[in-house]
Amino acid sequence: MRFGHSFVPSQAYVSHHDIAAKSVAMAVTCLAFLFFCRKFVKDFQASDISTKTFLVSVFGVLVMPFFAWIIVRATVLTVYPLWRAALVGQDMQLEFSVGDTAGSSFRCPNKVDLAGMPILTGTLCGVPGDFQKTLHQGSRVVLTGRGTADGLFAAAIDVVH
Repeated sequence: MRFGHSFVPSQAYVSHHDIAAKSVAMAVTCLAFLFFCRKFVKDFQASDISTKTFLVSVFGVLVMPFFAWIIVRATVLTVYPLWRAALVGQDMQLEFSVGDTAGSSFRCPNKVDLAGMPILTGTLCGVPGDFQKTLHQGSRVVLTGRGTADGLFAAAIDVVH
């Protein structure tokens, strides 16, 4: 079944580089937390602090480090294999396991989540609806597209028999 060209890193690449990605994400998250704490203290010491400024600072301290973790980890896990696939990629097939097929949204119709993949890296959008309905959790699928053993730009999806 043909669909979009979203990039998906291979499960082998993700499992081999996940510790490094988590280490970089932890360092950036700690720096973000310190930055937002410093801003919170600076805002709190001001004599005429507004409620809006206070709430934004609290939001920054409590929530933004989690966003930093998610974005940095996904970036570390996708940048190298994405560029490598774009520059030296060839026709390739990689096998994955389906994690979930429930739900869709305006931005991601007929989505298929791949099992064992971090947030932002393992979701396929625009999979044909009739094909999506045949998939269930644990199904093995083969993604075909341009890429390397580290990841590919998925152009087609088929069930492994």
